[in-house]
Amino acid sequence: MEVNRGNFFWILPSMLDEAQKARFVAIDIEMSGISSSRGRAYHDNSVQDSYTRIKEAVEGYQVLQVGFTFILYDEKKSEYTIRTFNCPVSPLFPRSPFSASLARHLDRKIGISAISYGFLRQHNFDLNYTLDNGIPYLSRREQELLVQFCLSEDIEHEHIDPLALDDESQEFYGYASRQIGEFVATPSKTKMRTFIKSPYGDKLNGLQARLIHQIIREEYPTCIAKRIQVGGMAGCMSVTISTRVTEVETKSRQLLNMDEAKKLSGLQILFEALSGGSFAARINREWITHNNRLPVVADPRKKFNETFDFQQCEANLKRNQPILIGHNLFHDLAFIYNTFFEPLPPLADDFLRRINVLFPRIVDTKFMHTRGKHMMEPDRTLQELHDRYAKFKFPVVRDVARPGLAAPHNAGYDSCMTAVLFLKQTRSLFAQGKYMDAVEEKYYAPTRHDDPQEAKEETTQESSSVASCSEVTTTSLLDQEEAETLGALQNWRVLAADESTSRHATLPTRDADLVPPAEQGAQKESAQKGKDVIHSEIYSVRELHVIPPWGDEFWRAYGNKSSVAGAGCVSFA
Repeated sequence: MEVNRGNFFWILPSMLDEAQKARFVAIDIEMSGISSSRGRAYHDNSVQDSYTRIKEAVEGYQVLQVGFTFILYDEKKSEYTIRTFNCPVSPLFPRSPFSASLARHLDRKIGISAISYGFLRQHNFDLNYTLDNGIPYLSRREQELLVQFCLSEDIEHEHIDPLALDDESQEFYGYASRQIGEFVATPSKTKMRTFIKSPYGDKLNGLQARLIHQIIREEYPTCIAKRIQVGGMAGCMSVTISTRVTEVETKSRQLLNMDEAKKLSGLQILFEALSGGSFAARINREWITHNNRLPVVADPRKKFNETFDFQQCEANLKRNQPILIGHNLFHDLAFIYNTFFEPLPPLADDFLRRINVLFPRIVDTKFMHTRGKHMMEPDRTLQELHDRYAKFKFPVVRDVARPGLAAPHNAGYDSCMTAVLFLKQTRSLFAQGKYMDAVEEKYYAPTRHDDPQEAKEETTQESSSVASCSEVTTTSLLDQEEAETLGALQNWRVLAADESTSRHATLPTRDADLVPPAEQGAQKESAQKGKDVIHSEIYSVRELHVIPPWGDEFWRAYGNKSSVAGAGCVSFA
């Protein structure tokens, strides 16, 4: 399903509902550039060197599209159902006086790599559509700044020292201050306001207006100054004494600004939900009960949106976050963290720990493929791996949303491929017992030290602290950027459209026809071992034979690890 600025809040309850029911969520992003100006990583880089290169790229380029594919096990049909959403992302704010002031305050930079832009155009990516119709967002850091911005009496400017200005400016400062002081000292029923004109003729310039606002704020807080836009006094400043009515108007304006700011957080709400954070209090029900595209009475989502329980959804996701799936995930997580949470920290160790706090369970399908392989193995793109595993019979994967996404390098399409690859590859590796193979595993893990930002994120999410880790060496296939080939989602043999798959699961009465009998015995002990590790999750006997629960030994080999270009493998925990 295509989601954009116009229908995002209309679709948001459905996306959150999928998130709270999902066992896994696969993500993919498209960005305006992927490499720093220092070029590609060498094969002998340290993790810190490679991370620094990625950090430079992340800070210079822009997330343009995010794809989400939610994965749910349908126990009644013994199959996995997937539902995909494709979300263009825009750093631009919708047009409004408040958004214009906010844009000047944040002053976002948009960087575009010519190579990446050409590549995206080859795959029919419309940058203008994305910028104009993409979903807005505010990172956690930007939301903090925005609270101060909305509640400030003078949200535009900082203090100016008049003594640091030239003589003419100091004279104007004294002239304006005296005029306002005389007006305040001698109130008159016939003189409800005073007008400050430029002593040099014509309208007040920007500096003069700022100085008048500063005088009001610092010397005469009971007054209000407004620039006159029309009429004979246009260009002058009108100063009035504040009344109870104007104070109420000011508070009302601040509340409206706060509401608009919450709405501008946009796509970050979904990432906050997936990370187990708080989001329900930010959502105004008026946003989700109106659809610009269709008459509300004709859209079946209207009743669902009106009754959706955001507080319960938040509680469910805090109790049980879906496992985050990606392909070549380290790079995507750096973009996601910087765009939707906080600026990237300078140290790779801090980044690894913070990601583990936000997303304590992640799986990189490319790492799963490369684990135990040597460096001379041929590279495989996401599509090549998907096409290989899509031929496998088990587990059955059914696309219930008919996303209609055209080709690779659409983030929704790629997240859908990643979901299918994850399910098929995981089941294959688990059934074959590959995780028990004697593999010389060498990877980098962060050392533990006190990180104030990590502690802050733990408090925000009510998460447990990250386990102590140590450094080990690394051997695996080296990651490089994907150059995936074209294909069509409709040709995937693994996917079969289903218009009536139930969202609710019922426990099966027997364990038949799910996996070959020869594999069931080999998996039984492993499945039983991980059965009670995550108490908030319920696995039926059927699903335990397909994909093991997180507490299983299988995920000690494949979970919370990813490949880093030029530096081998890292562990997030």
